[in-house]
Amino acid sequence: MRKTVLLTLATIALASPGVAQAAQCGLPDTQPLWIDFAHGSVQFRNEIFRRPGVIAATSGVAVATALRAGGAHTTYWEMNLPNYVGRPETPADPTTIAAGAARLFDAAAASSGCATPLIALNELWGPTTPAPWLPSVVQYRANVLVFLQELAGRGARPFLLVPSNPNLSGEAEEWWRQVAQVADIVREVYVKAPVIYGQGAILGNRDIRLRLRKAVTTLTGVGIPPGRIGLMLGFQSGGQYGRVGLQPLEAWLEVVKWKTLAARQVASELGAATVWSWGWGTFNAAGTDPEKPIAACSHLWSRDPNLCDAVTMSGGRLSTNVTDGQIQLPAGADCSFGSTTVRVSAIDALVRLTGGRERARTALLARLVQRAQASVATAELLAAERGVVARRFKGVRRAYRAALARRRVTLVLARQILADEVRRQRLARQLAGQTPPLDLVAWTVAEQTKALDRAICLRDELPVAGDVRLAEHVPILRLP
Repeated sequence: MRKTVLLTLATIALASPGVAQAAQCGLPDTQPLWIDFAHGSVQFRNEIFRRPGVIAATSGVAVATALRAGGAHTTYWEMNLPNYVGRPETPADPTTIAAGAARLFDAAAASSGCATPLIALNELWGPTTPAPWLPSVVQYRANVLVFLQELAGRGARPFLLVPSNPNLSGEAEEWWRQVAQVADIVREVYVKAPVIYGQGAILGNRDIRLRLRKAVTTLTGVGIPPGRIGLMLGFQSGGQYGRVGLQPLEAWLEVVKWKTLAARQVASELGAATVWSWGWGTFNAAGTDPEKPIAACSHLWSRDPNLCDAVTMSGGRLSTNVTDGQIQLPAGADCSFGSTTVRVSAIDALVRLTGGRERARTALLARLVQRAQASVATAELLAAERGVVARRFKGVRRAYRAALARRRVTLVLARQILADEVRRQRLARQLAGQTPPLDLVAWTVAEQTKALDRAICLRDELPVAGDVRLAEHVPILRLP
């Protein structure tokens, strides 16, 4: 039965028309599109989101019309997808799916004032369910796919909200690819603000970016194009994610800013199509937070200061620092560690020698932490070089240079490696003389780990801690 259902779905997917995405419903022809939850449950929606430059996701003709009257664009938000497709354990009757999609499409078109509406669907149940699926799950997933196909066939652009990184094993992988043919997949990536804030600017921002990247690459890894992927940020006040009671307000606004900047960074890197904000509604007492409008304004400000004057609205409690913890490196830099920078060219120079980029980056990190503890004077370096020439080449410098050339090692690189050797010897003696004695390799790894906590690297691709001794790759430069 399962194979039959999936084969039928694949046939429908191939027959479904594509969805026009450029400037649909008069939206900006830019990427990513930033879309903010402004449902009727958002009590301050007109105060914050009813303005030019905002795309508000909402439902109901009156609410949407009011938002557009202030200059905002609107898309449609369907809060209860299970009402149309059922749940994994109780899927809806498949004969009702087409009629349900038609009703939703008409409501979305009326609310959005657009004949080809964008429709957010909250949300897929059981995305992590492993294959093989039970018959009820097969039917539920079939319902969801047909529902999306019906909406797309009418000219809508559906967005399927997904609360977890999906299971992509077995039949699930093909199902997700079929979904991406007719809909965008929006990964909800929620974090706990107290945890993020407690990590500080560098680690906190890195944590958010890594989570967002994983959400995208999990899907692109099975062939889903980034232009079909969105990210949703959570700014809830109640529940286990979002603010989670973080005080004072300054701390919460800092995390709001970090989330927004991280999403902009990752969407730019990976080509994600949309970035959404969620959590502005109040559905129960736990979600009540009088400071939500300030947080929402800060979210807008963080992506474009012209959208909302959050500095004034917060009484100056929103920090205007948008560089701490962000990936802002000088041209040609791979990583920075405080005031020290590792350049891409330095890594490139070592790749052939070390046999790989990661080992090259680790070697340079080892040099960085060792250099901070032991300097090598020019006279010491030249003395070490003369010793190598004397011991291994009988004092014939031309033979030494020829040996380096055969290994494609420049004199500059050779001297850098010799300096490393001199430094390592000195550090080994210093560490051995301590109480208790320390091993050079263990000390180096510990210091690298500390350095990585303050590292800013392209795409957050950090070196791996370890002691790569470059002289092992050029034995003639090893010191006794």
